[in-house]
Amino acid sequence: MAEMLEEEVYRNSLALLSNDATGELKGVFERIIDWERRNPPRDVHDGFEWHEVFADVRVLNRLVTKKVLRVTLKTNRSTNFRAVNVDAMERALKDYVSAVKPEVEGELQVPSDLFQVIIGHEDKKEIIRRSLESQQPVHVLLHGSIASAKTLMLEELSRLPNSRFVLGSRLSGAGLYDVLFDERPRYLILDEIDKVDSQENLGCLLSLMERGFIIETKHGKQRSLKLKTWVFASANRLDRIPPELLSRFVTLRFRDYTNDEFLEVASKVLTMREGVPMGLAVYIADKILREFKSRDVRDACHVARLLKEHTKEEVDRVITILVRQK
Repeated sequence: MAEMLEEEVYRNSLALLSNDATGELKGVFERIIDWERRNPPRDVHDGFEWHEVFADVRVLNRLVTKKVLRVTLKTNRSTNFRAVNVDAMERALKDYVSAVKPEVEGELQVPSDLFQVIIGHEDKKEIIRRSLESQQPVHVLLHGSIASAKTLMLEELSRLPNSRFVLGSRLSGAGLYDVLFDERPRYLILDEIDKVDSQENLGCLLSLMERGFIIETKHGKQRSLKLKTWVFASANRLDRIPPELLSRFVTLRFRDYTNDEFLEVASKVLTMREGVPMGLAVYIADKILREFKSRDVRDACHVARLLKEHTKEEVDRVITILVRQK
């Protein structure tokens, strides 16, 4: 029973500290723990008053409601408080402090050719660049049909240092926690966010975007982490994203490429990212558009990667086989 009570105090204390937007609660905890260590209990009514730990009575009462403190004496003139379990409070404070590590603010190394393969969408590029230059994270959601530039835009962002590209449809039940705890990315690039259906992952993402603090409880144990992470995501359908999560994003809408835009973009991507000679890149893009009936740049990349050699005959062979499968 004592161990269960200690774990409850620890969990409640860590949650209070993590959700404290002002940061003042950390100091209150430090002063309470210091007072408790210096004043062992003398009797059942012994305890500290608000002025001894320099804390607002309303804050102390909130700690009582959360079963972190208890009232030992209440009169018309004063109220005495004591920690329910000072060891649990101290452990939670240490874990919180160790999770909130100072940010190493270096100069952002943006690739000089970022977005160079993307034709048009200059206004959207500007918003994303402004987000990258912001002192605090501004999260951006790219919304539009499958054959638009949004995934290509995310792939470009995944070239940023300390970024992590994640496919939403392939996230395991609580896989986002592992990505964040293990890799601590500065930029989380999340494709197909509308296909994330795990409540654990959605809750983790919401906490990251709202407070920059995540807590995971697994097998009775907790771990916590403070991150300064920008989230860039894409979605085909906004109605599949919870409203509270959607409200954390700046949303940018992408339309389909025109035929001419697709030919230009696909040719650039094949040349700059896949190493295909320009003449053959144009040939592949035209084949994808005319015979494969697609304006998805990824289809052009798939064809390029299936080639054994860079010849038109190879392109024709691969395209013919793929068309038969449709």
